[in-house]
Amino acid sequence: MTVIPALTSTPIFTPTATPDPLSIGTPTIPAGVIAVGAYVQITGTDGDGLRLRSAPGITSEQLFLGEDAEVFQVRDGPKEANGYTWWYLVAPYDESRAGWAAANFLSVVPSPQ
Repeated sequence: MTVIPALTSTPIFTPTATPDPLSIGTPTIPAGVIAVGAYVQITGTDGDGLRLRSAPGITSEQLFLGEDAEVFQVRDGPKEANGYTWWYLVAPYDESRAGWAAANFLSVVPSPQ
């Protein structure tokens, strides 16, 4: 009589994704979503412009008036005040043009660089 040993099972390995070290810490901002790092353009003011303020809220000091189509980079936010969502914006061409603006008059645009 010949004894044939039973087959042994070979473990099945499931591949594990290895994170790309170059992409860690650099999240991608979804298209059309205002977020820190995104670029936004002033829109929908019917030519009246958008007041950029010293702090979130309609009672905060007005620093300057942003013009329709002017582009800014989002540096902070969101903050909620007076029924609006506020973002801290900085002009990419002039760091002194910075302030808080209501999201209702902002639309995301591609980076100007």
